[in-house]
Amino acid sequence: MQTLRLIDPDGYTVPGSVQSNVPDTNVDKVRDHLLHDVAPKHAALWEDFGYDARNYRVT
Repeated sequence: MQTLRLIDPDGYTVPGSVQSNVPDTNVDKVRDHLLHDVAPKHAALWEDFGYDARNYRVT
């Protein structure tokens, strides 16, 4: 089991993005969801400050 979190370009955890107890078999699916669904929505809120979904990462 893993805990995954979406990190914004400034190194902060995106609120509501922490996924706890992710089974190893689902890690790739959750990572894809965070990067392709959650990151663009968060970046769109902050695009005036230069945020771009391509600069997010999952740890």
